[in-house]
Amino acid sequence: MFWTPLHAYTLIPQFVVYIALAFVLSRALMNKDYETQLLPLKICTILLLVLEVAKQAVGIATGYSTYWIPLHFCSLFLYFHPIACFYKGKHRDTFILIAGVVSACLFLFMTVYPNIIYSDDAIRSMWAFVTGKGGSFFELHTVLFHGIGLFTFFLFVFQGLGRFDTKKDVLRIMITYGAYCLIVGPLAQLIDTNFNNFVQSNAPFLEDIRGKLLESLGAFLGQTVYVLIISVGTILVPLIAYFVLKGLTRLLGQRKREAADR
Repeated sequence: MFWTPLHAYTLIPQFVVYIALAFVLSRALMNKDYETQLLPLKICTILLLVLEVAKQAVGIATGYSTYWIPLHFCSLFLYFHPIACFYKGKHRDTFILIAGVVSACLFLFMTVYPNIIYSDDAIRSMWAFVTGKGGSFFELHTVLFHGIGLFTFFLFVFQGLGRFDTKKDVLRIMITYGAYCLIVGPLAQLIDTNFNNFVQSNAPFLEDIRGKLLESLGAFLGQTVYVLIISVGTILVPLIAYFVLKGLTRLLGQRKREAADR
């Protein structure tokens, strides 16, 4: 299932709250300088980093798994959002744009296929942990991390944080995510850790394709073709997300800022 009833019960209210809060913040900060306008995104970024540090600390204390290495698709929040928020050099607009695309990718998945981001079992485990009835801190991290990441998308949209240059942006996105695939795809095989579904897919229809490839082409070639398929998708999704971000920003966001506002 792309959505489960538990996803609907928990995510739809989140969407409503996030949209309302991002709208209010965008209007409250509209006439402030750019650094002040970035404060909500900075706070979210710091929260994501704190959550990740806590996860790594708990992992080290309880027995570390390579699955907790921050190389997953959504781990890109941990790299691009801090740079976007705190780097002030001449390439800042590029990092703001890539961070916006990272957020937009999560928005797409949480809208279309939230069950591939985290399962309803993860939601139950998170709630059990919060209420002291067992559960797992790692599931709490998963749900909170993606919830905060999802909110940042609405900040990008309603605040109009990004500046768009489609030809350059498409190239930047392809290079960024192409590099991610080149690094993480082979590494996932080497340490047998399912970053970004590079080893096997959490989506049943894709896992079925992988099984058929292994059967028809053999283990090595079949898995190689599968990784290439995932890589193509890993580049295509951000490109789609970019146009969603651009379209919604122009439809709902604040007036376009000039470069001097940076």
